[in-house]
Amino acid sequence: MKTRILTALVGLPILVFALVVRGVFADILIVALTFIAMNECYRALATAGYKVCVWGGYFGAAIMWPLSALMGVLDPLLLVAAAMGVSMLGVLLSREPTFPNAAASVYPLFTCLMPFSMFMMMINTMYGRVPGIALITMAFGIAYGCDVMAYFGGRTFGRHKLCPAVSPKKTVEGAVSGVLGSVLFALGVRVFFVHLLSTPMPGVPAAVLLGVIGSVASQVGDLTASLLKRHSGIKDYGKIFPGHGGVMDRFDSVIFALIVMYCYTLVLK
Repeated sequence: MKTRILTALVGLPILVFALVVRGVFADILIVALTFIAMNECYRALATAGYKVCVWGGYFGAAIMWPLSALMGVLDPLLLVAAAMGVSMLGVLLSREPTFPNAAASVYPLFTCLMPFSMFMMMINTMYGRVPGIALITMAFGIAYGCDVMAYFGGRTFGRHKLCPAVSPKKTVEGAVSGVLGSVLFALGVRVFFVHLLSTPMPGVPAAVLLGVIGSVASQVGDLTASLLKRHSGIKDYGKIFPGHGGVMDRFDSVIFALIVMYCYTLVLK
């Protein structure tokens, strides 16, 4: 527990600094996290016996920053489509062009490349009067609020298993507590930006709805990451965050909440 706390004390200021300063520092950080996250997924899939093509994912991560910085445009779906084309070509030209290998090669594109590219696009964009940075902060609040409340709610009230084949310790009561925590944190982030920073934010009903949907998405992200770990027979994706594991261990719930928030920006447009 001490190691986890120390890691959080070091990592949280870096994250806050990136969100506040943005610019080149934030872009480089996001690209680095994308490369590391995809490498963790590729290694887990290889451990499970799949022969994946890694070039599509790394190609997509490599062009994220140039597209965003030089052209001012970064479409996550087009980026994933291009990366998927490279991945499929690599699988088809390999010695074992099987469907499982093709599916495994595409998996990191949707669980790593797409959400992190959404992160990069949102951090530098205004949606009407609402800054993307505020929505990103809400996504982090929703994900970590869900994690915290689900943990304590599960320990206190947990009786019914949620998905025992994937994560035996998670309970229905913990999941419901997580939804409540996400809503409270979403409203808390809204209060912080509206009343302390005088920044326009989604209304209260929208914040509540985003909290509920974001909570469900973040829990699906957590279980999805756990499913691959169980399938691969590994405990953690990596060791970059002492006490927490790898990037995917720490960001598995956040990236799915970011997808929800990105979809909300389409509504704002």
